[in-house]
Amino acid sequence: MSALQSRARALALLSIVAVAAFAPSAQALPYKVLHAFAGAPGDGANPYNNVSFDDHGNLFGTTNLGGATNAGEIFEIAQDGTYLFLHSFDGGSGGLDPNAGVTVDPATGDLYGTTTFGGKANCRMACGILYKLTAKGKFKILHKFDDFKSGRYPAGQLLRDGAGNVYGVTTSGGPGRGGTIFEHTAAGKFQTLHAFTDSDGFQPQGNLLMDRSGNLYGATYAGGAFEYGTIFKLSPKGKLTTLYTFAGGDDGGYPTGGLDRDEAGNLYGATDLEGNGTGAPFGTVFKLAADGTLTTLYTFAGGADGADPSGNILRIKGKLYGATSGGGAQNAGVAYEIDAASGAETVLHDFADSDGSGPRAGFVKHHARFYGTASGGGADSDGVVFSLKP
Repeated sequence: MSALQSRARALALLSIVAVAAFAPSAQALPYKVLHAFAGAPGDGANPYNNVSFDDHGNLFGTTNLGGATNAGEIFEIAQDGTYLFLHSFDGGSGGLDPNAGVTVDPATGDLYGTTTFGGKANCRMACGILYKLTAKGKFKILHKFDDFKSGRYPAGQLLRDGAGNVYGVTTSGGPGRGGTIFEHTAAGKFQTLHAFTDSDGFQPQGNLLMDRSGNLYGATYAGGAFEYGTIFKLSPKGKLTTLYTFAGGDDGGYPTGGLDRDEAGNLYGATDLEGNGTGAPFGTVFKLAADGTLTTLYTFAGGADGADPSGNILRIKGKLYGATSGGGAQNAGVAYEIDAASGAETVLHDFADSDGSGPRAGFVKHHARFYGTASGGGADSDGVVFSLKP
Protein backbone atom coordinates (compact mmCIF):
# COMPACT_ATOMS: atom_id res chain seq x y z
CA MET A 1 0.00 0.00 0.00
CA SER A 2 1.40 3.41 -0.97
CA ALA A 3 1.78 6.28 1.48
CA LEU A 4 -1.05 8.15 -0.23
CA GLN A 5 -3.30 5.11 -0.07
CA SER A 6 -2.42 4.76 3.60
CA ARG A 7 -3.30 8.38 4.17
CA ALA A 8 -6.66 7.97 2.43
CA ARG A 9 -7.35 4.92 4.58
CA ALA A 10 -6.43 6.84 7.74
CA LEU A 11 -8.80 9.67 6.82
CA ALA A 12 -11.60 7.13 6.49
CA LEU A 13 -11.15 5.80 10.02
CA LEU A 14 -12.99 8.62 11.80
CA SER A 15 -15.89 6.38 12.79
CA ILE A 16 -13.67 3.69 14.26
CA VAL A 17 -13.02 3.93 17.98
CA ALA A 18 -9.56 2.36 18.03
CA VAL A 19 -6.83 2.11 20.63
CA ALA A 20 -5.02 4.98 18.95
CA ALA A 21 -1.85 6.91 19.64
CA PHE A 22 -3.96 9.99 20.33
CA ALA A 23 -6.64 8.25 22.38
CA PRO A 24 -6.66 9.07 26.11
CA SER A 25 -6.44 5.38 27.05
CA ALA A 26 -3.17 5.09 25.18
CA GLN A 27 -1.82 8.39 26.46
CA ALA A 28 -1.65 7.77 30.19
CA LEU A 29 1.95 8.94 30.39
CA PRO A 30 2.44 12.67 31.06
CA TYR A 31 5.01 12.80 28.23
CA LYS A 32 5.12 10.50 25.22
CA VAL A 33 7.31 10.40 22.10
CA LEU A 34 5.00 9.78 19.13
CA HIS A 35 7.77 9.57 16.53
CA ALA A 36 11.56 9.80 16.62
CA PHE A 37 13.05 10.92 13.31
CA ALA A 38 15.91 8.95 11.78
CA GLY A 39 17.04 11.36 9.06
CA ALA A 40 16.54 8.78 6.32
CA PRO A 41 14.70 9.39 3.03
CA GLY A 42 10.99 9.16 3.70
CA ASP A 43 11.44 10.00 7.37
CA GLY A 44 12.90 13.49 7.82
CA ALA A 45 15.05 15.19 10.43
CA ASN A 46 15.09 18.20 12.73
CA PRO A 47 11.50 19.44 13.08
CA TYR A 48 11.60 23.10 14.16
CA ASN A 49 7.93 23.80 13.61
CA ASN A 50 4.40 23.55 14.95
CA VAL A 51 2.16 20.62 14.21
CA SER A 52 -1.46 20.83 13.06
CA PHE A 53 -4.54 18.62 13.24
CA ASP A 54 -7.34 18.02 10.77
CA ASP A 55 -10.94 17.45 11.83
CA HIS A 56 -10.33 13.68 11.90
CA GLY A 57 -7.56 13.85 14.49
CA ASN A 58 -4.64 13.24 12.11
CA LEU A 59 -1.48 15.21 12.90
CA PHE A 60 0.58 17.01 10.23
CA GLY A 61 3.97 18.70 10.31
CA THR A 62 7.24 19.40 8.54
CA THR A 63 10.91 18.70 9.11
CA ASN A 64 13.54 21.25 8.15
CA LEU A 65 15.96 18.59 6.93
CA GLY A 66 15.80 14.96 5.85
CA GLY A 67 13.69 13.55 3.06
CA ALA A 68 14.94 12.42 -0.33
CA THR A 69 17.23 15.43 -0.91
CA ASN A 70 17.80 16.45 2.72
CA ALA A 71 15.73 19.57 2.03
CA GLY A 72 12.89 18.75 4.42
CA GLU A 73 9.58 16.95 4.15
CA ILE A 74 5.90 17.01 5.03
CA PHE A 75 4.64 14.18 7.24
CA GLU A 76 1.50 12.88 8.85
CA ILE A 77 0.93 10.83 11.98
CA ALA A 78 -2.43 9.18 11.49
CA GLN A 79 -5.00 8.76 14.22
CA ASP A 80 -3.83 5.19 14.77
CA GLY A 81 -0.21 6.32 15.27
CA THR A 82 1.05 5.35 11.79
CA TYR A 83 3.78 7.64 10.44
CA LEU A 84 3.20 8.63 6.81
CA PHE A 85 5.61 10.42 4.49
CA LEU A 86 3.65 12.88 2.31
CA HIS A 87 6.13 15.02 0.36
CA SER A 88 9.86 15.60 0.04
CA PHE A 89 11.10 19.05 -0.99
CA ASP A 90 13.52 19.03 -3.92
CA GLY A 91 16.01 21.60 -2.60
CA GLY A 92 15.68 23.80 -5.69
CA SER A 93 12.75 25.47 -7.40
CA GLY A 94 10.40 23.26 -5.39
CA GLY A 95 11.55 24.57 -2.03
CA LEU A 96 14.09 24.01 0.73
CA ASP A 97 13.92 24.24 4.54
CA PRO A 98 10.22 24.52 5.46
CA ASN A 99 10.73 26.73 8.51
CA ALA A 100 7.01 26.55 9.31
CA GLY A 101 4.40 23.90 9.88
CA VAL A 102 1.40 23.37 7.62
CA THR A 103 -2.09 24.85 7.81
CA VAL A 104 -5.01 22.52 7.10
CA ASP A 105 -8.09 23.41 5.06
CA PRO A 106 -10.75 21.60 7.11
CA ALA A 107 -13.14 21.34 4.16
CA THR A 108 -10.75 19.65 1.73
CA GLY A 109 -7.84 18.33 3.80
CA ASP A 110 -5.42 20.33 1.64
CA LEU A 111 -2.24 21.57 3.37
CA TYR A 112 -0.72 25.05 2.94
CA GLY A 113 2.78 26.13 3.94
CA THR A 114 6.01 27.88 3.01
CA THR A 115 9.68 27.07 2.64
CA THR A 116 12.33 29.56 3.70
CA PHE A 117 14.57 28.90 0.70
CA GLY A 118 14.21 27.53 -2.80
CA GLY A 119 12.05 28.93 -5.56
CA LYS A 120 13.44 31.48 -8.01
CA ALA A 121 17.04 30.77 -8.93
CA ASN A 122 17.76 34.44 -9.65
CA CYS A 123 16.68 35.49 -6.15
CA ARG A 124 19.54 35.73 -3.67
CA MET A 125 19.87 32.30 -2.03
CA ALA A 126 16.42 31.59 -3.58
CA CYS A 127 13.81 33.39 -1.54
CA GLY A 128 11.30 30.69 -0.67
CA ILE A 129 7.91 29.50 -1.86
CA LEU A 130 4.26 29.35 -0.82
CA TYR A 131 2.78 25.93 -1.60
CA LYS A 132 -0.27 23.71 -1.39
CA LEU A 133 -0.28 19.93 -0.99
CA THR A 134 -3.69 18.52 -1.83
CA ALA A 135 -5.29 15.70 0.11
CA LYS A 136 -4.59 13.52 -2.93
CA GLY A 137 -0.87 14.27 -2.76
CA LYS A 138 -0.51 16.80 -5.58
CA PHE A 139 2.11 19.47 -4.80
CA LYS A 140 1.51 22.95 -6.24
CA ILE A 141 3.60 26.11 -5.90
CA LEU A 142 1.27 29.07 -5.32
CA HIS A 143 3.94 31.79 -5.20
CA LYS A 144 7.69 32.15 -5.50
CA PHE A 145 9.00 34.99 -3.36
CA ASP A 146 11.04 37.53 -5.29
CA ASP A 147 12.89 39.59 -2.67
CA PHE A 148 12.15 43.19 -3.70
CA LYS A 149 8.37 42.99 -4.18
CA SER A 150 6.95 40.21 -2.04
CA GLY A 151 9.90 39.71 0.31
CA ARG A 152 12.14 36.75 0.98
CA TYR A 153 12.57 33.94 3.52
CA PRO A 154 9.03 33.33 4.82
CA ALA A 155 8.80 31.86 8.32
CA GLY A 156 5.97 31.02 10.68
CA GLN A 157 2.84 28.99 10.14
CA LEU A 158 0.25 30.45 7.79
CA LEU A 159 -3.00 31.84 9.20
CA ARG A 160 -6.18 30.84 7.38
CA ASP A 161 -9.43 32.80 7.76
CA GLY A 162 -12.97 31.52 7.34
CA ALA A 163 -13.09 32.62 3.70
CA GLY A 164 -10.06 30.52 2.77
CA ASN A 165 -7.52 33.36 2.52
CA VAL A 166 -4.11 32.64 4.02
CA TYR A 167 -1.74 35.15 5.64
CA GLY A 168 1.94 35.02 6.53
CA VAL A 169 5.18 36.95 6.85
CA THR A 170 8.59 37.09 5.21
CA THR A 171 11.52 37.83 7.45
CA SER A 172 13.39 40.05 5.01
CA GLY A 173 13.13 41.81 1.67
CA GLY A 174 10.15 43.62 0.29
CA PRO A 175 10.02 47.30 -0.78
CA GLY A 176 11.16 48.44 2.67
CA ARG A 177 13.80 45.66 3.00
CA GLY A 178 12.54 44.76 6.49
CA GLY A 179 10.19 41.91 5.61
CA THR A 180 6.52 41.79 4.66
CA ILE A 181 3.04 40.69 5.65
CA PHE A 182 1.31 38.94 2.76
CA GLU A 183 -2.03 37.43 1.78
CA HIS A 184 -2.90 34.71 -0.72
CA THR A 185 -6.62 34.90 -1.38
CA ALA A 186 -8.95 31.96 -1.87
CA ALA A 187 -9.23 33.12 -5.50
CA GLY A 188 -5.46 32.69 -5.97
CA LYS A 189 -4.34 36.33 -5.81
CA PHE A 190 -1.10 37.12 -3.96
CA GLN A 191 -0.64 40.57 -2.43
CA THR A 192 1.73 42.30 -0.06
CA LEU A 193 -0.26 43.91 2.77
CA HIS A 194 2.62 45.70 4.49
CA ALA A 195 6.34 46.18 3.93
CA PHE A 196 8.45 46.83 7.04
CA THR A 197 11.12 49.53 6.93
CA ASP A 198 13.09 48.87 10.15
CA SER A 199 11.69 51.99 11.83
CA ASP A 200 8.36 50.14 12.22
CA GLY A 201 10.00 46.75 12.72
CA PHE A 202 12.39 44.34 11.05
CA GLN A 203 12.27 40.58 10.57
CA PRO A 204 8.69 39.62 11.43
CA GLN A 205 8.47 36.00 12.45
CA GLY A 206 6.12 33.57 14.09
CA ASN A 207 2.44 33.06 13.52
CA LEU A 208 0.01 35.88 12.88
CA LEU A 209 -3.10 36.25 15.03
CA MET A 210 -6.47 37.58 13.79
CA ASP A 211 -9.28 39.09 15.90
CA ARG A 212 -12.97 39.08 15.05
CA SER A 213 -12.64 42.42 13.26
CA GLY A 214 -10.01 41.08 10.89
CA ASN A 215 -7.04 42.86 12.49
CA LEU A 216 -3.76 40.95 12.30
CA TYR A 217 -1.33 40.89 15.24
CA GLY A 218 2.29 39.81 15.31
CA ALA A 219 5.86 40.59 16.33
CA THR A 220 9.06 41.66 14.64
CA TYR A 221 12.26 40.19 16.02
CA ALA A 222 14.22 43.43 15.59
CA GLY A 223 13.76 47.00 14.42
CA GLY A 224 11.69 49.75 15.95
CA ALA A 225 12.99 52.78 17.82
CA PHE A 226 15.48 50.78 19.91
CA GLU A 227 16.17 47.93 17.44
CA TYR A 228 14.89 45.27 19.88
CA GLY A 229 11.67 44.46 18.08
CA THR A 230 8.03 45.47 18.09
CA ILE A 231 4.47 44.23 18.56
CA PHE A 232 2.17 45.37 15.76
CA LYS A 233 -1.42 45.41 14.56
CA LEU A 234 -2.41 45.56 10.89
CA SER A 235 -5.98 46.66 10.13
CA PRO A 236 -8.04 45.12 7.30
CA LYS A 237 -7.43 48.35 5.38
CA GLY A 238 -3.67 47.90 5.61
CA LYS A 239 -2.86 50.43 8.36
CA LEU A 240 -0.01 49.26 10.60
CA THR A 241 0.02 50.37 14.24
CA THR A 242 3.04 49.73 16.46
CA LEU A 243 1.55 48.62 19.77
CA TYR A 244 4.86 48.33 21.62
CA THR A 245 8.56 48.87 20.98
CA PHE A 246 11.00 46.82 23.07
CA ALA A 247 13.86 48.73 24.68
CA GLY A 248 16.16 45.80 25.52
CA GLY A 249 16.01 46.41 29.25
CA ASP A 250 13.79 44.84 31.88
CA ASP A 251 11.08 44.53 29.24
CA GLY A 252 13.24 42.09 27.29
CA GLY A 253 13.99 42.23 23.60
CA TYR A 254 13.85 40.26 20.37
CA PRO A 255 10.33 38.79 20.66
CA THR A 256 10.15 35.24 19.37
CA GLY A 257 7.30 33.20 17.96
CA GLY A 258 3.65 34.09 17.80
CA LEU A 259 1.30 35.76 20.25
CA ASP A 260 -1.93 34.75 21.94
CA ARG A 261 -4.78 37.06 22.93
CA ASP A 262 -7.45 36.97 25.62
CA GLU A 263 -11.04 38.19 25.57
CA ALA A 264 -10.04 41.61 26.95
CA GLY A 265 -7.59 42.22 24.11
CA ASN A 266 -4.41 41.58 26.11
CA LEU A 267 -1.58 40.01 24.12
CA TYR A 268 0.90 37.44 25.45
CA GLY A 269 4.29 36.46 24.09
CA ALA A 270 7.95 35.80 24.82
CA THR A 271 11.27 37.50 24.18
CA ASP A 272 14.61 35.86 23.53
CA LEU A 273 17.36 38.17 24.82
CA GLU A 274 17.68 41.69 26.15
CA GLY A 275 20.77 42.56 24.16
CA ASN A 276 22.40 45.23 26.35
CA GLY A 277 23.02 43.50 29.67
CA THR A 278 20.40 45.36 31.70
CA GLY A 279 17.45 43.05 31.17
CA ALA A 280 16.89 39.31 31.12
CA PRO A 281 19.68 37.45 29.34
CA PHE A 282 17.67 34.22 29.15
CA GLY A 283 14.37 35.62 27.94
CA THR A 284 11.01 36.72 29.30
CA VAL A 285 7.29 36.04 29.03
CA PHE A 286 5.18 39.19 28.83
CA LYS A 287 1.66 40.58 28.76
CA LEU A 288 0.82 43.59 26.62
CA ALA A 289 -2.40 45.22 27.82
CA ALA A 290 -4.89 46.74 25.40
CA ASP A 291 -3.78 50.21 26.59
CA GLY A 292 -0.16 49.53 25.54
CA THR A 293 1.23 48.75 29.01
CA LEU A 294 3.73 45.91 28.99
CA THR A 295 4.17 43.70 32.06
CA THR A 296 6.99 41.18 32.33
CA LEU A 297 5.29 38.15 33.85
CA TYR A 298 8.34 35.92 34.12
CA THR A 299 12.10 36.24 33.66
CA PHE A 300 14.01 33.05 32.91
CA ALA A 301 17.10 32.45 35.02
CA GLY A 302 18.75 30.05 32.57
CA GLY A 303 18.88 27.09 34.95
CA ALA A 304 16.28 24.46 35.78
CA ASP A 305 13.52 26.87 34.79
CA GLY A 306 14.68 27.03 31.17
CA ALA A 307 16.40 29.50 28.87
CA ASP A 308 15.59 31.13 25.52
CA PRO A 309 11.85 30.67 25.03
CA SER A 310 10.98 29.72 21.47
CA GLY A 311 7.84 29.35 19.41
CA ASN A 312 4.30 30.45 20.14
CA ILE A 313 2.63 31.15 23.44
CA LEU A 314 -0.57 29.19 24.11
CA ARG A 315 -3.03 30.71 26.61
CA ILE A 316 -5.68 28.54 28.26
CA LYS A 317 -7.80 29.73 31.19
CA GLY A 318 -5.28 32.12 32.67
CA LYS A 319 -2.28 29.86 32.10
CA LEU A 320 0.45 30.40 29.51
CA TYR A 321 2.22 27.45 27.92
CA GLY A 322 5.40 27.29 25.89
CA ALA A 323 8.85 25.78 25.55
CA THR A 324 12.45 26.91 25.90
CA SER A 325 15.16 25.64 23.60
CA GLY A 326 17.76 25.66 26.38
CA GLY A 327 18.07 25.36 30.12
CA GLY A 328 16.68 22.57 32.24
CA ALA A 329 18.61 19.84 34.01
CA GLN A 330 20.20 18.58 30.77
CA ASN A 331 20.29 21.98 29.04
CA ALA A 332 17.96 20.44 26.47
CA GLY A 333 15.03 22.77 27.14
CA VAL A 334 11.81 22.60 29.13
CA ALA A 335 8.07 22.76 28.61
CA TYR A 336 6.62 25.34 30.98
CA GLU A 337 3.40 26.75 32.39
CA ILE A 338 3.16 30.29 33.73
CA ASP A 339 0.25 31.64 35.74
CA ALA A 340 -0.72 34.89 34.03
CA ALA A 341 -1.97 36.37 37.32
CA SER A 342 0.89 35.50 39.67
CA GLY A 343 3.77 34.96 37.25
CA ALA A 344 4.64 31.64 38.90
CA GLU A 345 6.31 29.08 36.63
CA THR A 346 5.78 25.31 36.64
CA VAL A 347 8.10 23.08 34.61
CA LEU A 348 5.87 20.53 32.91
CA HIS A 349 8.65 18.52 31.29
CA ASP A 350 12.43 18.58 31.40
CA PHE A 351 13.83 17.36 28.10
CA ALA A 352 16.63 14.83 28.51
CA ASP A 353 17.92 14.50 24.91
CA SER A 354 16.90 10.84 24.79
CA ASP A 355 13.27 12.01 24.60
CA GLY A 356 14.00 15.13 22.57
CA SER A 357 15.97 18.35 22.91
CA GLY A 358 15.78 21.94 21.78
CA PRO A 359 12.02 22.42 21.27
CA ARG A 360 11.65 25.51 19.07
CA ALA A 361 7.92 25.55 18.39
CA GLY A 362 4.94 26.09 20.60
CA PHE A 363 2.18 23.66 21.46
CA VAL A 364 -1.11 22.74 19.82
CA LYS A 365 -3.89 21.55 22.11
CA HIS A 366 -5.86 18.54 20.92
CA HIS A 367 -8.42 17.15 23.33
CA ALA A 368 -6.71 17.10 26.74
CA ARG A 369 -3.11 16.98 25.54
CA PHE A 370 -0.50 19.27 24.03
CA TYR A 371 1.44 18.29 20.93
CA GLY A 372 4.74 19.66 19.67
CA THR A 373 8.17 18.94 18.24
CA ALA A 374 11.73 18.94 19.53
CA SER A 375 14.35 19.83 16.93
CA GLY A 376 16.95 17.36 18.21
CA GLY A 377 17.38 14.38 20.48
CA GLY A 378 15.48 11.14 20.34
CA ALA A 379 16.78 7.71 19.41
CA ASP A 380 18.74 8.97 16.39
CA SER A 381 19.30 12.58 17.57
CA ASP A 382 17.19 13.89 14.67
CA GLY A 383 14.28 15.22 16.70
CA VAL A 384 10.87 13.97 17.83
CA VAL A 385 7.14 14.61 17.77
CA PHE A 386 5.71 14.41 21.26
CA SER A 387 2.56 14.80 23.30
CA LEU A 388 2.30 16.19 26.80
CA LYS A 389 -0.40 16.10 29.45
CA PRO A 390 -0.39 19.34 31.48
